[in-house]
Amino acid sequence: MTRFQLSDLSVPVIQAPMAGIATPLLAAEVSGAGALGTLGLGTSKAADAARVMAETARLLGSNRYGVNLFWHDSARRDAACEAAWLDYLSPEFARHGATPPAALAEIYPSLRRDRAMLRAVLDARPALVSFHFGLPGAEITAALREAGAILIASATSVQEGQAI
Repeated sequence: MTRFQLSDLSVPVIQAPMAGIATPLLAAEVSGAGALGTLGLGTSKAADAARVMAETARLLGSNRYGVNLFWHDSARRDAACEAAWLDYLSPEFARHGATPPAALAEIYPSLRRDRAMLRAVLDARPALVSFHFGLPGAEITAALREAGAILIASATSVQEGQAI
C-alpha cells in the first residue's frame, strides 16, 4: 500500500478539525471531494475517538482522514483560588438561572497522559495527525510516523512555532 502524501490531494485543503463539531460524515465528504477531512479528537475520550475514527474509515473505505489531538500540561490546581473564582462567578450563574459547579475540573484530556487515546490513534492509522497546545517527544512522533501518519502542528506561541 502506498503511503498517503499531501501532494496526493487534488484540492490542497486540510479541513479544520473543529473539536466536538467535525463529524465522520464531514471528514468523509471533504476527503471525497479531494481535500483532507479531519476530526478534532482533543475533547474526546479514547473509546469515543476510536468509534468516530472507525466510522470515518468505514465511510471513506480508507484511512484518508486526519485527526487533531491536544498536547497540553494539566492545569496547576489551587483549591483556594478555584473556590474564590466560583464564589466570584456565582452571581452570574444565578442571574442566568444556573447552578455553579461544586468544583472546577479539567475538561479536555491531553494525549500527554492519555495512552488509551494514543493506542486508538495508532490502531486507526489515520493519514495525518496534528497537534495543538504543544508537541510530543521523539518516541510518540516515531510511533505515529511508523503507523503511516504525516505529522503537523498548530503554533499557539512563538516558542511552539520555533519547535515545529
